[in-house]
Amino acid sequence: MHNDHSFIMGRISLYISVLMLLCSCVYDYEPKDSTIQGLDDALVVIDGDILAGGITRVKVSFTEPLTSGSIDEIPLGTAVWVESENGVVYAGRQQEDTANSFEVNTENLDLDDRYRLVVSIPGRGEYVSEYGRVMISPPIDEITWSISPDSSYANIEVTTHNAQTEKLYCKWSYSENWESDAVFVPDLEYNPSNNYFRNLTPQEINERVYCFSEAISNKVSIASTEKLAENLIFKHNLIQIPNTDTRVKGLYCVNVTQKVLDKNAYQYWEVLKRNMGETGGIFSAQPSELKGNISSTTNPSEVVIGYISVSTTSSMRKFIDWKDVKFFKTDCKYLMVLDNYYYYKQDFRPAFRMEDVGIYWSKTKCLDCRSYSNSTRPDFWPR
Repeated sequence: MHNDHSFIMGRISLYISVLMLLCSCVYDYEPKDSTIQGLDDALVVIDGDILAGGITRVKVSFTEPLTSGSIDEIPLGTAVWVESENGVVYAGRQQEDTANSFEVNTENLDLDDRYRLVVSIPGRGEYVSEYGRVMISPPIDEITWSISPDSSYANIEVTTHNAQTEKLYCKWSYSENWESDAVFVPDLEYNPSNNYFRNLTPQEINERVYCFSEAISNKVSIASTEKLAENLIFKHNLIQIPNTDTRVKGLYCVNVTQKVLDKNAYQYWEVLKRNMGETGGIFSAQPSELKGNISSTTNPSEVVIGYISVSTTSSMRKFIDWKDVKFFKTDCKYLMVLDNYYYYKQDFRPAFRMEDVGIYWSKTKCLDCRSYSNSTRPDFWPR
């Protein structure tokens, strides 16, 4: 019994490790019991949902043995498709630019039919999700924002409701775009090889001052009305942004996508969220709580990681101009340096020259937004 329990817990911890690795996080787990059997078997991880009325995106991956925690490439010939209960097949295709990722065109699904995801992996067999009816996601009512009482962070909130009598279970994802401009405007560049300063051209100044950044959500965001008197999720806190983040400096945009879940799917994500440390430790849930709806047709006892829902989605885009709020705080400041080369090596750069006084410097992050931006101006940007 002890070995069975440790084995299951090891599997769960590995799953969490894999998800956190996919989110560019690191979690180290070292199994204590060397007698646990089966840890040399790779787990199959299937991540995605069937999207009625859009493009279904699925990621298929392996894990290496528990002791390594790395992610392996899927074999050549892996295939993904969506099947209806009436026998209609929607073929998927692998994405060339994204490893282990597939897309299935499910724009024209019959909303009255039931669907499942099928993944075929050479040497492993087929993996199928349970058939599910299409859940209709209600519209997002509004996206709002608020500032904490101590003005240390801002909250981005989402509100939605369902006029039906059945309880509402929601899951959100989002993308963010923002103007990540430099705090100060430089007009000098320093060459440490000859201790020479030169004036920047207007184009060079613009390249250093005006930038854009983007991000995609990587956390589990869910809420329900199960314990509420009405089917209203009011101002659910979706994103928290510190006042020192460039996201709250200029124009900011968030695009929120909402999916409705059934109760079983919601419970799955609720346990996963808790295990990932947002409301508790990795071992805070009982092993039997974390159960997906995907199984192997070749080996029904095989542990398969993932939960596939079938739903429509609703979305909303919101712009916020934080310059009007004046919420952003910065530690950027000017200083006169004693040793040009030394401060250059300490990640300082020249800002401007004041006649009869000298040259003022500041940190690179304060003068050159290229040091932290990761995007270009989006096509939909209004200015």
